[in-house]
Amino acid sequence: MADADQDFPSQDSQESESPRRGARAQFEVSAPVAAEAAMRQAMDPANQSLGEALRLSYRLLQVAIVGLIITFLFSGFQTVKEGMSGVRSIFGKISGEPGQEALIPGLNPFWPYPIGDITVFEVKRTVELRFEFWPRMVAKNITIEQMIDGADPNAPINPGVDGSVLTGDGDFAHVQLTAEYVIGDPVRFLEAVDIEKGDAIVRIALSRGVTAAIATLPLSELVDQREQPALLVQAQAQRILDDVSSGIQLQKVTMPERSAPFSVRNVVRRAQTGKEDAKTIVDRARQDSTAQLLAAAGPNYEQILQMIDAYEAALSAGNLVQSDQLLRGIGERLEMKDIGGFASSIVNKAKSYQSAIAANLSKDVRRIEGLQETWNQNPRQLARQLWLDALRSVLTQSEVEVFSMPPGVGQSQISIASSPEVMQLRRNADMTRRKQAAIILEALRPSWQIGVKQMTLDKAGRRLDEKATQGFGRENK
Repeated sequence: MADADQDFPSQDSQESESPRRGARAQFEVSAPVAAEAAMRQAMDPANQSLGEALRLSYRLLQVAIVGLIITFLFSGFQTVKEGMSGVRSIFGKISGEPGQEALIPGLNPFWPYPIGDITVFEVKRTVELRFEFWPRMVAKNITIEQMIDGADPNAPINPGVDGSVLTGDGDFAHVQLTAEYVIGDPVRFLEAVDIEKGDAIVRIALSRGVTAAIATLPLSELVDQREQPALLVQAQAQRILDDVSSGIQLQKVTMPERSAPFSVRNVVRRAQTGKEDAKTIVDRARQDSTAQLLAAAGPNYEQILQMIDAYEAALSAGNLVQSDQLLRGIGERLEMKDIGGFASSIVNKAKSYQSAIAANLSKDVRRIEGLQETWNQNPRQLARQLWLDALRSVLTQSEVEVFSMPPGVGQSQISIASSPEVMQLRRNADMTRRKQAAIILEALRPSWQIGVKQMTLDKAGRRLDEKATQGFGRENK
């Protein structure tokens, strides 16, 4: 540039001396200045892209901030499910009109936390008292019947292990409870009770209610009555919950199990089993007695029993004349055709025997009457003939053995052994005769049986002899 400036005066001087020609200038840029300009020209698109990116980020940030604000505002909205309830609170203070603080199921809008909050809880819950007043179970999945069967009457209740409750008559009892409760006043509930300890509060109230209510009931009423014990427990527990302003309302209290001590029930069960067995035995005895009475006298046995009762009453009273009349009446009644069974069979046999005796006697009478003429002519000859017939009848029997002695033998001692066959025949014949005699004697013997009214435990009862002349009720005077 300095060289160019120094040439200008020479050109002017030359123009004055020679003709003018066209002007011309040439500029050259040094290296540092050209690089900076080229850099600026290259950086312009990048700067524009960066600016656009910053503007876009700013807009996204604005949108995100607005979204967060909206999310924050809508975070107070909470859905209350069916069976649930809750209350609103602003800075920890319950909000809402008095009596209308409880939320209804559905979407409930409110201020977000920490400005506002919605506390949700179950409206209805169930608690059970299974072991507080129940004996310790020795094994899992054991039934009550198995516990009763395995109870030891000599093992006492351990207060530190076995749950129990004292009844009004001083006995021990075991119960199990199931209770349903609702939170009727959410405000009072949240102010007085920790929401996590609602079940524990109800359990404590029920335990105290069981102790107070059952102490007014005897054991029999506790076990036998269905609803009254549970209602008393519910009333006592509700009073305790109201005293602490819990806002909890007991809806239903039931006692699925209530029992006397298992050892007592074990003994009672055995007694009841014995009672049922005795009842079964009595029923079977009545059936057997009815069957025997029917077999003894037929369908009309009741009339015979009434006559026998009247006879026993007269005999016990000492009225012998009346008792004899009643006894004859019983005999006549037994001979009637409407009497069946053994009595009818015995009477028929007796009548047949009587007829047989009468027929034999008639036969003997006719035979004697037929021999009367011979007796009148030669009684000696008839007697000898009858004697010989009797001797022949005796000697011809199978068990008779005849020994003959030669004539002219004087006094001598003879040892004779009978034949074994004849001795056996004798034994059989003697046994048959004894059996027949016993049967005849038993048939002719009157049957005397002690009546129920005459049975005593501390002294001898009425027992008559065969002739009915001695014994308790008919003394031999």
